[in-house]
Amino acid sequence: MSEGMEGCSIPSTDNLSLATISYLVFLTFQALVGMSLNAFIVVVNCIDGIRKRHLKSVDKILTAMGISRFCYLCTLQVKYFWMAISLQALELTSLFRAFKAVIWCLTCSNLCFSACLCAFYCAKIANFQHYIFIHLKMRISRMVPWLLLASVFLSLVNTIPFYRGIYTITCKNNNSSSELGNDTLVDITMETDFLNLFLFCGIGFSLAFFVLAMSSFLLLFSVWRHTHQMQKGLASFSNPSMAAHFKAVKTIISFLIIEGVNFIALMLLLANIYGERSPASQVCAIILYVCPAVQSNTLIWGNPKFKRVFIRVMHYIQHMF
Repeated sequence: MSEGMEGCSIPSTDNLSLATISYLVFLTFQALVGMSLNAFIVVVNCIDGIRKRHLKSVDKILTAMGISRFCYLCTLQVKYFWMAISLQALELTSLFRAFKAVIWCLTCSNLCFSACLCAFYCAKIANFQHYIFIHLKMRISRMVPWLLLASVFLSLVNTIPFYRGIYTITCKNNNSSSELGNDTLVDITMETDFLNLFLFCGIGFSLAFFVLAMSSFLLLFSVWRHTHQMQKGLASFSNPSMAAHFKAVKTIISFLIIEGVNFIALMLLLANIYGERSPASQVCAIILYVCPAVQSNTLIWGNPKFKRVFIRVMHYIQHMF
């Protein structure tokens, strides 16, 4: 039980309304779509790695992203199933903090993995002659496993305050008697330390988002310089380097938008500004479900290997039905 929760009795299961059931079915459908796309990325990379006995650095990052997003959607689904059954039962147990902590940890790790992917694209594709950038281009592949481990470690450290320093939940049982019998009313008070919440989450988000923004800026600058050389007749617009530039820029910009929207929605939920079952919170929850699926879809259609296998799987499923 949470601090200040001694003597609190967990209320009975709430009656599920038709609107609640419909909302839960919709979230479940979104979760299945997102988990299927992320499982597809992980499975394709694992099969490719087993067959070739080696997994490319970019595929290691994509696999880590797929696993974190899959676990993230699973955690969200369990939380909203529990919340649909009994919101107060969720708030009155120590798992309330655990859900918040795990959701933020997986969000933070996925954000860090996205930053690693964008930094990898930038180091491999952008053309700069500075010795630091050349050194990074040559060593980035060997740095990937350490970058992934560092991302997990930083995410875990950034999650510690969720267990102690952010939420304070207290409750008071009021017994009232009536002609029908005794009723127990549970008065729940939940306080959120906004300073700690936005301090720790803001630091974790800002560091990863800075890497995303810098990678986008450097690639855009590289594209501009290449276009400038093309206008002078020193480079061709249709060469492979230019195509790789544009593909990487599209991926990074989409990541910037998706991660920014996802972070805002998550902060509104973590801060408990709105009630857990309010329309605003429901919209934020839908955003949290949709963003991982959109991100995975972007990666699948932007990667020739994933795109080829995905089309083959879709054709196979169509022939089955």
